Amino acid sequence: ADLKKPDTYLLDRNTNVGYACFESDSTIVGAIAKVFPIFFFLVAALVCMTTMGRMVEDQRTQIGILKALGYSGFAIMSKFVVYSGLAAIVGAIIGFIAGTIGFPKAIWFAYGMMYDTRNLDYYFSPLYLTVSIIVALACSVGVTIITCRVAMNEMAASLMRPKAPKAGKRILLEHIPFFWNGLKFLQKVSLRNIFRYKGRLIMMILGIGGCTALLTTGLGIYDSIADIAESQYTKISIYDAEIKLKDPVKGKVEALDELGYTKEDYLMFYETTVDVKAKDGEKNMYLRVFNSDDDITPFYNLHDKKGNKLELPSRNTAILNRGIAERLNVKVGDTVTISSDKIKEFEVNVVALNENFISNYIYITSETYESNVGSIEGCKNVLLNVKEGQEVHEAAAEISSKEGITAISICVDMRSRIANMMKSLNIIVYLVIGCAAALAFVVVYNLTNINITERVREIATIKVLGFYRNETADYVFRENLIMSLMGGGVGLLLGKALHSFVMSKIVVDLITFDIHVAPLSYVISFILTVLFTVLVNLFMNKKLEAISMTESLKAVE
Repeated sequence: ADLKKPDTYLLDRNTNVGYACFESDSTIVGAIAKVFPIFFFLVAALVCMTTMGRMVEDQRTQIGILKALGYSGFAIMSKFVVYSGLAAIVGAIIGFIAGTIGFPKAIWFAYGMMYDTRNLDYYFSPLYLTVSIIVALACSVGVTIITCRVAMNEMAASLMRPKAPKAGKRILLEHIPFFWNGLKFLQKVSLRNIFRYKGRLIMMILGIGGCTALLTTGLGIYDSIADIAESQYTKISIYDAEIKLKDPVKGKVEALDELGYTKEDYLMFYETTVDVKAKDGEKNMYLRVFNSDDDITPFYNLHDKKGNKLELPSRNTAILNRGIAERLNVKVGDTVTISSDKIKEFEVNVVALNENFISNYIYITSETYESNVGSIEGCKNVLLNVKEGQEVHEAAAEISSKEGITAISICVDMRSRIANMMKSLNIIVYLVIGCAAALAFVVVYNLTNINITERVREIATIKVLGFYRNETADYVFRENLIMSLMGGGVGLLLGKALHSFVMSKIVVDLITFDIHVAPLSYVISFILTVLFTVLVNLFMNKKLEAISMTESLKAVE
């Protein structure tokens, strides 16, 4: 028998679905890996610098005694340098090993849910270890040397005395009478203390702001990738199934008509792969051709980024997906060139950019196609809405049994498949959020501990003056809470910018992310920051109670 020559396709690794999906997932991880470690390192460096600077300040008396006994500046400094250096090296090595094994293992486990992968080979980079140690040493040892040199310039007698507290002075808020006069005495004291110690204020805002930014970015990444399948297949592609026909047809699909489907239940269109060329490059995508008088609204919700409904384009114009348009730097009003092996090259004017998250499409009407390429022999693609009350899988099985149907894709299944692929990335996002939360807790604890340690005499004094236990706690912790609120506010703004930067580095040709940070994510990030501060305050309350009034107020003499 004479058989029709079939269409054959040769897929290399770049076009194979499995490889393409794995590459897109890897691109997301790679983009996160390029940005987050730097930001984490900056916040950790801030904590390290603050801690070492405070440690040297606490040892002023001992430095003064050693200096009075005749020890050289180098000998005194070496004690602190060796301590900070060892801490930096040990911490860097532990972090390097944990990061080289722990994080890749968690990420590979996430991918194992979607892909059949072999065991992971761990790669230990001497360069990364060296850079980690150098940066850690620079932050800890560098600050230690600078702080020690400043202390060494003072006389031994001066070093053996406690450092005089900073003089109080009027702050800007005092020049706003209606606000300042309404505050209670302790509230005024707290605000004065906050702005008196500007170094501590800046450190607190930067540290907490950085952690809030990391939390916001992590949650924002989740918001941007988690719901694209839901958005695509419930808000844009609103048909139930897509059918591939064996032969091109015109007018109607007999197999569907036989099953009782009417013309309103399905939409026929012509589809082919094309290359779209613009000023800034060329991309391969699907060209979808609809009849200009077709009503696509029951099947396709064409809308722009603002949600405005889009009609089918007029003659010699096209609608292009926004995501691919941004990569080609195409704007509304620009002209693009469409070409392929099957059709001759022609130009269209882009009149609108529509939202689409899965795959890339350019839409024109049959009028545009026929005026530039020629007549369409028929359509092999059909969008279908199943009959009311019928289960989509049962309908698909019924349709598949008919002659002339080659394939049928069900939107619900496609949505589940894409959603599962995105779920594999959730573990990575949870890792980022977890690490950011842990770092935020460490930052708040560290800065609070330093705040109490450097103000022991002051706290002991207000205890002697008759402050009740809760008043003493409020005196110290109110400042922490206010600074945390300030840092959290700065962090939300910084997080929005950091999230946009991270998402701009995640470029996947087949997927366009819905780049946004949900309002709830801002709220969660801010609440977590405040919650960490409250928990640390409760934990550190015992340290306040343990401060001895007599011991703390003893004079050095």
